[in-house]
Formats: sequence, structure tokens, C-alpha cells
Amino acid sequence: MAKSDTRKRLLNAGIRVFMREGYEGGGITTILSEAGMPKGSFYNLFPSKEEFACAMLDAYIGIFDQLRTDTLLDKSLVPRLRLINWLNGHREYIERESEAAGCLAGIIGQTGAVSIEKIRQKLLAIFTSWERDLINLFNEAEHAQTLSPVMSPESAAKLLIHSYEGVMIRIRIEGNTHPYDFLTQTLPDILFTKTAQGSELTPC
Repeated sequence: MAKSDTRKRLLNAGIRVFMREGYEGGGITTILSEAGMPKGSFYNLFPSKEEFACAMLDAYIGIFDQLRTDTLLDKSLVPRLRLINWLNGHREYIERESEAAGCLAGIIGQTGAVSIEKIRQKLLAIFTSWERDLINLFNEAEHAQTLSPVMSPESAAKLLIHSYEGVMIRIRIEGNTHPYDFLTQTLPDILFTKTAQGSELTPC
């Protein structure tokens, strides 16, 4: 098996294991068993569990790169519809990958792994990048006068991220995606308002 294929296989297995068991519970032996790989294959590619966790977070975020391009960055649609499409895309992933319910960055962020500086910085970078993309979207909405007047682009981005992470916890606890309904059905109405003409379907 090519080195790149071995690496991808280990990272995908690691995502599944960490999503189920967290950072502390996701031991290297469990990851290797999940991947069906011998022990040497791990240490040939990753010098430590910390390095593996950082690489795994990059791989996890990479799963959603195309979704972000197709939704949040699709300027043929107004910000509200782009956000709804993005939220719906995440829901489709959760429903398709039942073992991946939750947010890996949020799961790792709730463990002792945040005391490891390299992992903490990786998590900060992920949330900063996510927040930046949302602020850009809400800046467009503000310019088009469709952002709620009680929101700034920065506060709207923070509210969405905090709400999303809370919903991910509820999904894991309840074992279904019903909590996601709140996000998709109510949050857009909180964050956005109608245009002066009452239309939200014309591009900005």
C-alpha cells in the first residue's frame, strides 16, 4: 500500500475513533485496529499521538472544504440562502456518516488535549478560519441591509458557531439530528431580516 494511502486510511480511522471516544479514549491501538493496520505503520508516519491529532484535524476540516466553496462562498446566492445551504450540507454529512455525529474540533476541545499547546493552536486556527468566513458572509448581508439590525457581522458569526457547537453536543446525547432543526429553522430568522422589497432571492 502506498504511503499516502496508508496515511489517509489511518486518518480516516482516527476521525471515527476520536468522534466516538474522544482524545483520551482514542488510543493508538484502537486506531490501528479500526484501520486494520500494523503498529509500525503508525509510527512510520506520525512521531506522536499529538502530531497525529493535528493531522487528523486538518483531514477532518478538509472534508468540508468543497461544501464551503459550494455554499458559503457561492456569491450567486444571497447570504441567507448560502448559510442555509451550508447548514443543510453539514446535516446531510451527519445523517450519512452516523458515526461522525458531532464536531471533531469541539469534541477534542472538551478534553485534556487542549493542554497540549500544538493541539490548542490547531483548534484555535480552525475556529478562527471558520469565524472569518462567516464574518465575510455577514458583512455582505450587512452591506445588502439583510443582516438583523441587532447583529454585527462579528456577533452573528459568534452566535452561529456557539449555537452549532451546542447543537452538536445535543445530537450526540440524543442520538438523532432533531436538535439540528432548531439551527436550520430558527437561526436564519434570528440572523437575517428581509430586504426593503421583501425579497431574499436576488443575489447581493
